[in-house]
Amino acid sequence: MASTLELEGLDELRSALIEERQIIVASVRRLREARRQKGTFVLGDGAEAGARLVAVQGQIDVVDAIIATLTNAQS
Repeated sequence: MASTLELEGLDELRSALIEERQIIVASVRRLREARRQKGTFVLGDGAEAGARLVAVQGQIDVVDAIIATLTNAQS
């Protein structure tokens, strides 16, 4: 049975990963907007962030699955 402390830690980890995802998205948005304003925007600007975004989303999915498993085990 999972302890409350363990679940709280997983919730904090999930929140941090969601924040990281939001930071990545905001960074790409700022990069693209800056390049548009300078007239240097090209299709694909910020694409290198895509792999990191996918990795973070995968980590969120794993943490969600662990939380669900632990929560169901407590029921």
